[in-house]
Amino acid sequence: MGKAKFRPPSIVDSLTFPVFGLTWYGTPASPKNDGVSLTAYCGGGGSAKTGVGNKIVCDLIVQQSNNNYYYNANAAAGEVTGSTAATPSPSSTVEKRTIEISTGEALCFGIHAFRPYDDTLDMIRLVACVGDDILLYGIPIHCHDDSDESSEISSDDNNEGAILLAKTCVGKGYGANVATYTAMHNIQSNQLQHLIGVGCENGHVVILQMVQKTTIDNENSIELRKLTECTAGHTKAICAIQFHPRGQPHILSSAKDGSARVFHVQSGKEVGIMKCEVHDPNGPPPPSTTAATPPSSTIKTKDPRMMKRPPQILVRGCAYGDLEGKTMYTIASGKRGPAYLTKWKTLVPLNNSSSSPGGPPPVGSSGSGRGGDQLLNIRQEYRIQCSPVPISATSLSSDGTILAMGSVEGSIVLYNLETQSIMKQFNEVHDLPVTCIASRPIPNVLMLPGELEGGVNFDAVSASADNRMGRWTMQKKSRIKPVKKSGGSGASRKKRGPIETFVWQLVRIPLLIIVTLFILAIRDVLVVCREEFSFPAVLLDVGAAGHCLYREVLWADDSRPGVMFVPQ
Repeated sequence: MGKAKFRPPSIVDSLTFPVFGLTWYGTPASPKNDGVSLTAYCGGGGSAKTGVGNKIVCDLIVQQSNNNYYYNANAAAGEVTGSTAATPSPSSTVEKRTIEISTGEALCFGIHAFRPYDDTLDMIRLVACVGDDILLYGIPIHCHDDSDESSEISSDDNNEGAILLAKTCVGKGYGANVATYTAMHNIQSNQLQHLIGVGCENGHVVILQMVQKTTIDNENSIELRKLTECTAGHTKAICAIQFHPRGQPHILSSAKDGSARVFHVQSGKEVGIMKCEVHDPNGPPPPSTTAATPPSSTIKTKDPRMMKRPPQILVRGCAYGDLEGKTMYTIASGKRGPAYLTKWKTLVPLNNSSSSPGGPPPVGSSGSGRGGDQLLNIRQEYRIQCSPVPISATSLSSDGTILAMGSVEGSIVLYNLETQSIMKQFNEVHDLPVTCIASRPIPNVLMLPGELEGGVNFDAVSASADNRMGRWTMQKKSRIKPVKKSGGSGASRKKRGPIETFVWQLVRIPLLIIVTLFILAIRDVLVVCREEFSFPAVLLDVGAAGHCLYREVLWADDSRPGVMFVPQ
């Protein structure tokens, strides 16, 4: 494949290892809080001795600011309150760090970054899916010269800059693929629960709870306890997973079995299922593979490889489309052929009758049905083709309007869900299928740390096994205009040397005389030779015009009075 064609300000960076997992966390700067932007990606060469190690790389940008520096609604246009449009405020500092975490011989396939609401450690949490284990790291936001005296964490000497907070195994042979996080209020204990959802290779969905405990030495630590395991439902590997956006005890997942399902967090039971299809809704239905099956006596071979099987449907992505959880999106495709975006609607609201006014029922409350896990009535609203080739990675933006997709051809598509159209497409920017993609974590009208200096708000980040990571934006150019030098156009002139100054002084007066004579000649031509230089006269007799110019204006004849003798 040739060089990918795309224009700045989108950029592509070269990496040292293939990437299989990606996450993007960010918060804008405010008068009270510092701005944070974390892009973490994982991958490596696997267990084989290829010379390429398995690791997680975190690119952290922190913007420390005071009350005189904050972003407003005009930040998207390049205007910042309390500073100029091109330079940050002197009281605002931007710190950039790169942290590497080695995963040993095991390969990390999925990561997720988040920060709890009641964070007291001043760290960004990073969940890593490494084999059958779930590792919880803490990424310090600010660098401290002294060692952290907090006793609630344990450090890992091999991973400088990252702290291993907890580790657990989801199950032997499970194979953790993807992870997500949410916070739910438990009405029974009247406490905020921090839950981590894990999608596994065997089709199970495991719910873990972050529990803070105190040891015998009065030291605090974090433990990951298995809360629920959803075993009945998916039959193949989980591709995507997401908790309910408003704290409902539901978790949405999609898998390679052609379905997306909703599970109850506490009971682990399935409360909703969405069967995805990959054929054109306006065209004829696909032929059935079971209607024309001949009797077993007429089958000449019993080799299952010779039997016609239905095409495998891969549901690569799923996400909630609104804060109420009534809208859901799925992206499904086969191993070849187009990909289809399906919008689903729940006819029965997810909020039960026992929920508090204006809010969802907390974890532990009992709704109508089987202990709060009543079945959802989900119907398909529409199904539309979103890509002519299969989609391998998806991510929905924080405001639920833009869907970032990566295809098996290495292309990036930014799809608008409101208009059901492609907003921007970058064709074949990766040499291999896109393995992971992450949408912008905050709305585009707000700026993340580091974006003010470049004047570009990126909308998505993608990576692949071709050792490349791209940052994509719908902007055509940077918002920052080139700064003009002070002093006008003369400030950019080259200073003359002594020889150039001497030559200029010699030729300046002759040039001025020549220009003066040329102006006088033009004036005389207009006065003396007006008739000869008229348009009809020039066409009839060009020689007369030339003779007048030469003898009457430029050079006088010898016989003319005043040339050879003084006239009397």
